[in-house]
Amino acid sequence: MVYRPTRKELLAIIESMEAAGRDATELRRGLESLESQDKRAPRRSSRFREEEETVEERLARRVGDLFSNGITDELLARVFDIDRNHSLKELRAMCKEAGLSLSGDKHELAAKLVAKGVL
Repeated sequence: MVYRPTRKELLAIIESMEAAGRDATELRRGLESLESQDKRAPRRSSRFREEEETVEERLARRVGDLFSNGITDELLARVFDIDRNHSLKELRAMCKEAGLSLSGDKHELAAKLVAKGVL
């Protein structure tokens, strides 16, 4: 029998690993796979289907307090540009050097670096 953690358990493991500076890329892929399976499976317990959160909404929720004007289109464009030009490992290294938290995906790390003035 194979143990399959719940989404909540997997998120806790990922956050713990990333907080310790370890790479949780494979676990994030597993989480994405789990979420894509959830989207395909019919939901019997809920009448309403939850809408997926946009990158802008997630950034506003997770790191929006770092920006006095909120998550603007200009900031979002910078974050996407940084995402394209840097690997997760590079962004984590920059965050570590700047004394920032290593938790979050590439978009969140990029936003933290922009807020700190590093990028």
